[in-house]
Amino acid sequence: MDYATLSLILLACGILTVVVEMFVPSAGVLGIVAASFLIGGVIVAFLHSMFFGLAVLTGTSLAMPLLFWLLVKVWPLTPLGKAILMNDTIDVLVPETTAKSLVGQVGIARTKMLPSGIVVIDGQQHDAISEGFAISPGDSVKVVSVRGNRVYIEPYDGEVDEDGRALEADTGTLATPLEELGIDEDLYE
Repeated sequence: MDYATLSLILLACGILTVVVEMFVPSAGVLGIVAASFLIGGVIVAFLHSMFFGLAVLTGTSLAMPLLFWLLVKVWPLTPLGKAILMNDTIDVLVPETTAKSLVGQVGIARTKMLPSGIVVIDGQQHDAISEGFAISPGDSVKVVSVRGNRVYIEPYDGEVDEDGRALEADTGTLATPLEELGIDEDLYE
């Protein structure tokens, strides 16, 4: 077997291994094997002739980025890509002022919350974080706070008013805001 044929076989094995690496999780082992095949193919091509070696090196240098680009476009459409990647994307960040209006709203968990996931409130999807509770998809949740652009939720099994807000049980004086109690705030500053 001459060097040109061996070089082409090594390059084909390298390209095949790169493709397999994109579909089989191997923690980079297949990527190292693919790089070894490709480098070996280029070295063996130079053993055949300088012109053939330069042609193989140029072709490999141009083909690898193109191959990676194609695999990145195709990989999300494969069963493994669909299983790993989340299908739903949140297209826009909700401004904090809009997100603050969600406090007290009740919604439904769309994904498993361990601790973060997606909830649906008033028909809109929001990225949310559960405060210490694992929440299953389909469970009712209540927005308890908003910090930055993060919506913090907790499980909710109470009643909801016509605006979709949680109805709180009356807990007496402890639930009354300071302003409604008539206490001078200057005393506590």
